[in-house]
Amino acid sequence: MALWKRGNRYWTDVTVAGIRYREPLRTSDRREALSREKSRIVELSTRAPDPRRIRAAYASLSVRLAIEAYAMDRRAQVSPRMIAYWKENARPLEGFFGTKKLRDFTIDDLNAYQRHRVDAGRAPKTVNGELAVLRQVLRHARVWHRFEQDYRALKNTKQPVGQALTDEEQQRLFDAAKSKPSWRLAYVAAVLSFFCGLRACEVKGLRWKDIDWHRNRLSVRRSKTPAGWRDPSLNKVCLTALGDLFGSARELGLAESHHFIFPWHGKSKQLDPQRPMASWRSAWRSIRKAAGLGTIRFHDGRHTALTRLAEAGQPDWVIQAQMGHVSPAMMKTYSHVRRLALDAAAKILEPPVSLDPTEVTSQNRSQSDRLESEIQQIASEFGSSGWTRTSNPPVNSRMLCH
Repeated sequence: MALWKRGNRYWTDVTVAGIRYREPLRTSDRREALSREKSRIVELSTRAPDPRRIRAAYASLSVRLAIEAYAMDRRAQVSPRMIAYWKENARPLEGFFGTKKLRDFTIDDLNAYQRHRVDAGRAPKTVNGELAVLRQVLRHARVWHRFEQDYRALKNTKQPVGQALTDEEQQRLFDAAKSKPSWRLAYVAAVLSFFCGLRACEVKGLRWKDIDWHRNRLSVRRSKTPAGWRDPSLNKVCLTALGDLFGSARELGLAESHHFIFPWHGKSKQLDPQRPMASWRSAWRSIRKAAGLGTIRFHDGRHTALTRLAEAGQPDWVIQAQMGHVSPAMMKTYSHVRRLALDAAAKILEPPVSLDPTEVTSQNRSQSDRLESEIQQIASEFGSSGWTRTSNPPVNSRMLCH
């Protein structure tokens, strides 16, 4: 922190959060200059760093400030959900690394963070996600090249939680969902998940104008990523559920084209069709309990839909167009072939000839017996018993002459 005069005006030269600021204070009074300098330092300390100044001294920032600055730089290129994800992961990183500057990081620091989080009971996927955010920031600060060759992500040994419901489980679930009028929105949302393959965020973002009633199509323009934008076809189950909901919404004056299909309602139960519904978590839990399916997630409806398409032999490009998938790896993640398909696959792999040793021995014995009887029959036609005996040329010659 320093003051100096340029002409008859004071300037300040301060460094806050690793960034140097040289600015005019626009006063010729020294006391006023000191007061303005202190106010400016407080202002710079409480706000996010200016992205225009960040490049020169980015590696001098702490983890929290670096992630905030990185989010500010990228906010026009990524979704608000991604910004929130980065800031959420900044909390455990800041709690462990504190004010340590990015330029001072070593591979030992990353390994120590992995051990610390695993000892705290965090899953490998969670730890890898947190360090993935740190990796982005270190790469942005041009220091990731120090660790790139030595860094190893944790192996995820946890089994996938996704599952595909059987026909019986699915029937129980929807019988329970239709049993109470208060679960109606959750029921329609589940129909779109199980029978159209929509994600929860896609269901919440639907408006009435997104439904093409004449061509039985749905326009999905709010998804996890732009790759999820698509126009899936609607079957009779989905059209019936949406049609019934549209009739009820029209009676309440909530069926304008720009209104959300699943409107927001707060604790006062006042519906606001201008905002999307926040969650149907409570209703979904009650439906699961009523159906006796305590481990079923809402997203398992998407798993079930993709599994049905895969088992029916639909091409990958058809599944991707309906479900919004673009990667074969994601197809493999979501497609859970059920036991019925595995039993059919096992039958296809059965060999045409049995490989049971006892059966092979009996088959060989029967073939040997048949061959021996055939030999005896042929030999009897030539006056022989068929048994092998010592060669007798005179007898053999007479048989040939005869």
